[in-house]
Amino acid sequence: MSLISGFVKSLSKLSMIGRALMLPISLLPAAGLLLAFGDKFHLPLMMNAGGVIFDNLPMLFAIGSAVGLASESGIAALSAAVSVFVTNITISTVLSITPEMASQGGKYAMVVGIPTLQMGVFGGLICGILAAWCYNRFHTMQLPEFLGFFSGKRFVAIATAFLSFLMGLLLPYVWQHIQAGIDALSVVVNGDNQAASTFIFGLVERALIPLGLHHIWYPSFWYSFGDYTTQAGQVIHGDQTIWFKMLEEGVKSFSSDTYQNAGKFMQGEFPLMLFALPAACLAMYHEAHTKNKKIAAGILFSAALTCFLTGITEPVEFTFIFVAPILYVFNAIMAGLAYMTMYLLHAHIAKSFSAGFIDYLSFGILPSFNGYQTHFLSAIIIGIPMGLIYYFTFRFVIRRFDVKTPGRTEVTANADEKSDSELATEIITLLGGAHNIDSVGACITRLRLEVTKSEVVDKDGLNGLGARGVVFVGDNGIQVIFGARAQFIAQTMSTMIGK
Repeated sequence: MSLISGFVKSLSKLSMIGRALMLPISLLPAAGLLLAFGDKFHLPLMMNAGGVIFDNLPMLFAIGSAVGLASESGIAALSAAVSVFVTNITISTVLSITPEMASQGGKYAMVVGIPTLQMGVFGGLICGILAAWCYNRFHTMQLPEFLGFFSGKRFVAIATAFLSFLMGLLLPYVWQHIQAGIDALSVVVNGDNQAASTFIFGLVERALIPLGLHHIWYPSFWYSFGDYTTQAGQVIHGDQTIWFKMLEEGVKSFSSDTYQNAGKFMQGEFPLMLFALPAACLAMYHEAHTKNKKIAAGILFSAALTCFLTGITEPVEFTFIFVAPILYVFNAIMAGLAYMTMYLLHAHIAKSFSAGFIDYLSFGILPSFNGYQTHFLSAIIIGIPMGLIYYFTFRFVIRRFDVKTPGRTEVTANADEKSDSELATEIITLLGGAHNIDSVGACITRLRLEVTKSEVVDKDGLNGLGARGVVFVGDNGIQVIFGARAQFIAQTMSTMIGK
């Protein structure tokens, strides 16, 4: 039982880290669009503005993850920056790393101007987690009166600096083993059977959607696995980072001697977002009861349009993954097949965050006009058959097993009819009251909550408010899916309960 309990608690902690990763990752669309339009219109200044974001991902991940994990943004962000500086300069000094050594790539790199170990975004994430822990642990600490000026929040950055120094002394001896594991996985992922790698990547990513742990899964593929040597001799890592660097440097084939087929761990979702899931929405609408079709149309059309334009799929997927496990498994397998077939058709399309039409236009169609071999038509070649398969499969399963998708229940609630304040008030009550809520956060489509006692949470009541899913993660973690309004509901709840 202790092993199971430990696993459950680990899931809850991973879910919190997944929430924290959303903030730095959400910055990347701006960088991607600057690069894409800068390349299209031959504006080096715009390309440099986008490139500098990708060049400083460790710092962005440190600040973003700290803000996501701490309850007060400013002090946590400052402490994260302090941690990045102190940790890396300590490592640099201990190992006597010079700028010349860092410029040669390999196991060394330049991070915010400091020659240090090549830890990529994981180095930033470690610093951010440390800063958030220091804030949560020390922001209420009271020191003796003669040291009172340094009490409370002022002590957070001080504690972070000292602990970062100790971490900088330790990491040189620990990171070599972690790096060896990353290198081994990178060889497997980018080895001889990349068709299998892309299939597994897509399948697992979709399978983790219900728990919100897909944000833990893909960063290694996007920011760590694989090596590309830039024209300046810098070695960078990760499928997404490499794709945008190749765009910046004019590598039309998106392949080099050290990294082939950039985009392989991003592009598989385009057939899913542009065709398959919108077709599933159409199928669910056609299977809705006649008297509920108007309500179902409002829910499903909005979800389909969101999916198509932005690539945000949860409003669609949470209409079926809990009520029809067979469709959940079907969706995960089809996602894996989409990734694999896009790879086999030699497509090279990136996404800045989610694979909707905006990304398809920006990183598939537009680069092709400048000679880049994105092969963007592959998404249509695969997407149309996928759309037909999804449509007929969903209609068959819904009818055969009487799946309660939107419009097939007696009462179909619509959260859009209530204000954020009204929803927040009712959600707090259904969670067991303000005293039962330990923390409130949100990602793009879901509230991410920590409660003291999960058994007092009224799951049916939350569903009755119009939530598209309620997921219990670990003993105390709860995720409530409300679509794009989640962040505003979370802000309102935080104001109401003071957390």
